[in-house]
Amino acid sequence: MSIEQLHRDIDKNWAKHLDTTRKILRIPSISSTGEGIQDSADTLERMLKEMGAKTTQFRANKKSHPLVYGHLDVGAKKTGAIYGMYDVQPIGDPEAWEYPAFGATIVNKKPYGEVVINRGAYNSKASLVGTLLAVRTMLDRNEMPVNMHFLLEGEEENGGQSLPTFVRKNKAKMKDADAGFWFDFCEDSKGGVDISLGFKGCVTFDLICEGKTRGGPGDGPVHSSVAVILESPVLRLIQAASTLVDEKQDPAIDGMMKQVEKPSKQDLKLVKDLAKRFKSDEYLRECGATRFKVDGTKEEILRKYCFEPSVNVAGMLSGYTLDGYSTILPDKALMKVDIRLVPNMTMEGTRTLVRKHLDRRGFNDIEITRYEDYPWSKVSFDEDVTQACIDGMKYHGVDPKIWPISAGSAPVYIFDQILGIPHCGTGLGFGGRAHAPNEFAVVSKMKDFEKSAVTTLHKYAELSGKKRKK
Repeated sequence: MSIEQLHRDIDKNWAKHLDTTRKILRIPSISSTGEGIQDSADTLERMLKEMGAKTTQFRANKKSHPLVYGHLDVGAKKTGAIYGMYDVQPIGDPEAWEYPAFGATIVNKKPYGEVVINRGAYNSKASLVGTLLAVRTMLDRNEMPVNMHFLLEGEEENGGQSLPTFVRKNKAKMKDADAGFWFDFCEDSKGGVDISLGFKGCVTFDLICEGKTRGGPGDGPVHSSVAVILESPVLRLIQAASTLVDEKQDPAIDGMMKQVEKPSKQDLKLVKDLAKRFKSDEYLRECGATRFKVDGTKEEILRKYCFEPSVNVAGMLSGYTLDGYSTILPDKALMKVDIRLVPNMTMEGTRTLVRKHLDRRGFNDIEITRYEDYPWSKVSFDEDVTQACIDGMKYHGVDPKIWPISAGSAPVYIFDQILGIPHCGTGLGFGGRAHAPNEFAVVSKMKDFEKSAVTTLHKYAELSGKKRKK
């Protein structure tokens, strides 16, 4: 059986595949509210059962959303593990949507042709369904090249604990896994594909300053005329936060940079190759920016992007924020901070450094809360799964750009940090407006995505069965 025959099967059954994807997209599965979560989990579990997988659902606690797990044994020599997410962001203002947010409406959108408009169409529910349909296509032909563990998460957007808790508790059950996969719509608007060999970690927390802890206002805001003799918790919080970075807005937290692992020769070579293809003007335009905050060559900027941590303020809440003006001295201020971690930084180690850094400067009154965090993940360019993802894209005529690590964060650390296996992700497919109104995926590219998943899994089976020169 050729890969091309499996691709033809996808072409033949595309109308049914698209209908299945749209039906599942219409189930809300909103992470923050739980709306439609259980219906989505049950639907996906039924799909796995229909494919012959042994399934279960797992919740880390009563408030958690269910992880859908499945194990498919086809008698292959190699075993993989697929990660996917079925939860989505809230829709925001319904009036901002041109079509129902959960209507899975197909419309023509220039210059892409037909697109599906729906929350989760691009990030990342549609690609999860497409992955399962690609597996089903191979099973229908008895051409599934690897056994598979399926890990389908319902709380990625909230950083929930069902996924990592399940994987830790079931390491023995998954000990036969040789490699991890995550498939998504990875094309840009011009058909290029990026492949990342890992993700930075992310620690998130609130910094909270209350006036009453140092004798300032504590029973609500007061008139700003007393700011001349009473301390402002807002200004104190700003002063504390400003010590976390230097004048270039690079991390200045005591001891943080000592934790950072130097990039390998292979990583530096990847950055050098990447710099030749990196279009800085295009990148800035996509960010809505006009310049980088640092000077340097493309290679220097990419090295910084890939291998250095960052400190970011995502938002601040205090006082009067409506239109017009109100002369008050607030009694409390809150700042939301995230720190991106690189190898070999740890989540708890980073939190400890921040606490000690603030305390040394007399800011021991600043409270630090916590949210669910992600550790970093990293794999080698030479792994079979990495080469399979690259070969899979080349099979489809795309020479992918290889990033040694992505500055974003994702829960694929479950593979290398918990299961101890390499992992990689790729996929054709394009969409846009993730987390925004009128999120969409291009219909023709959704079909290409299924084909690319088939190709990549077959390439992995071929490569993992051979001895390659590294």
